[in-house]
Amino acid sequence: MSVNDSNETRRLPEITIRRPHSPQEYVTLQEAQRKAWGITQDGYVVPVATMIGAQYHGGLVLGAFLQTGEVIGLSFSFPGIVHGELCLYSQLTGIVPGYQGMGIGSQLKWAQWEYARNHKIPIIAWAFDPFQSGNAHFNMHMLGAKSRRYIDDMYGPRTDNLNFGVATDRLIAEWRTGVDPRNHIREDEDMSQYRRVIETHDRENGMRTVAFVHDHLRDDVLLLEIPARIHKLQAEDWDQADRWRMAVRAGFHTVFQNGYVVTDFVRIGEKPDQRLFYKVERNVWL
Repeated sequence: MSVNDSNETRRLPEITIRRPHSPQEYVTLQEAQRKAWGITQDGYVVPVATMIGAQYHGGLVLGAFLQTGEVIGLSFSFPGIVHGELCLYSQLTGIVPGYQGMGIGSQLKWAQWEYARNHKIPIIAWAFDPFQSGNAHFNMHMLGAKSRRYIDDMYGPRTDNLNFGVATDRLIAEWRTGVDPRNHIREDEDMSQYRRVIETHDRENGMRTVAFVHDHLRDDVLLLEIPARIHKLQAEDWDQADRWRMAVRAGFHTVFQNGYVVTDFVRIGEKPDQRLFYKVERNVWL
């Protein structure tokens, strides 16, 4: 799961980011998880015993606590392996409704980064929905994570509010702790010079539709587009939304098989005509 806290513009309440102090506080983290994703089935909630076990054995469980003791955000991570290297795998980071867009998710992620860096863990990894543009911008552009792996339908069918009825395809983000990952950010780059993996064209309703997916491009830098308003598209034209999903899936598999790495997420133009792209590059050191 990914940070649902990408539009960080609202006033931040006084909070403390810390580990839970008691079993009961882990229960409150469970409730925050249910609220953050609208989860109705217990099978999708991380058990208290699992969180406690991970906390005692190299994992990191954090809560965002108000001064009243209420939990309004959480993150859960545990040791893992990614491409042969030790990592801290962040299974979830979420913020409850009413507190999203305040920068709390960013605080939780940087607390993970400091923990991993202090324990000489070189990478933090996590999965996120490639179609959620807010998360993509937060992960790739604001945090400076990269990606070189795409997993089809990673979790299978889900019933929570964010994933109901769609394939749970995921990009795996990799966030290095040895250097400041934000050093890559460039705001003035001319993106029009780069070719697009997915060719699209306009429709009468203002939404773009897929024309075809290139499988032969070998430029050093390419752009891979996603639809700007995936939820609106799903509600109005499920077939077109599904065509987009299959095109993006095929596009990512093609670029990763050819040695590309996702290095950024860019927004071109202004709303309502804004277009969204993953920037992928070859010969990039992670």
